[in-house]
Amino acid sequence: MPDLYLQNCRVFSRFTTPLSEDDLKAVRIACSLRRADRFTTLAAAAVKAPAGQAFPATLPPSTGLITVSAFGPHKTVFATLDDILDYPEDMILPVRFSHSVHNAAAAYLGTILAITGPTFAVTGFEAPLFAALELAQTLLHAAACPLVLLIGIEERGSLTQAAPALAPERFPTEPEEIVCAMLLSTEATAGSRRVIHERHPGTGTGTGTGTGTSQPAAAACTLGLSEAAIRQLAESDNTADLRLSPEHAADL
Repeated sequence: MPDLYLQNCRVFSRFTTPLSEDDLKAVRIACSLRRADRFTTLAAAAVKAPAGQAFPATLPPSTGLITVSAFGPHKTVFATLDDILDYPEDMILPVRFSHSVHNAAAAYLGTILAITGPTFAVTGFEAPLFAALELAQTLLHAAACPLVLLIGIEERGSLTQAAPALAPERFPTEPEEIVCAMLLSTEATAGSRRVIHERHPGTGTGTGTGTGTSQPAAAACTLGLSEAAIRQLAESDNTADLRLSPEHAADL
């Protein structure tokens, strides 16, 4: 596999640049997201929010697109399920239902950015970001597209708030809300960073102490990133290799 290079990156979180509701409102207006749910708006904000680092205004039409999330649009999913339980079938809101699937945000992004390359929505609880990075590297290696735009989204809600109580071994703390945009290629250019990613099973393990003991890793979000890794991604002037490993997130 060829090396993977990060050409541009934006990260919105409480550790870097937070997104305000005013920022999301501005994105809704700019991208005509009148009916989109908050999860989709967060995905669009990854590249269109007025705050944060500069990001290319346009991308080649053949750019690949990958969205990745552990919980996905869970707030919309539960709202849809509530409607199913509370109302007759013919009163279920079709717009809300259509937003309750993981690939809805990807469809919006493809339209907003006018890109028609291969598009995937990745989900899972075992550090899905690293599965998405592997997919991006495969698409680039196969020359399926010249660039891959990887959008990671995790939205806070009632399910993320309950996660530590429901599965404390996997979620020792409440997952952080985070939105990131990573523009990836296999070409080293001025200002790009080589991405060295190591995907291991069991993202909630690994102390990095060399003791061989198994404890929850210090992952700050369900994408599998620690707070330190999130801060590294946000360092626009850093051109050093970016090493990411979900199992040893506490060491980053």
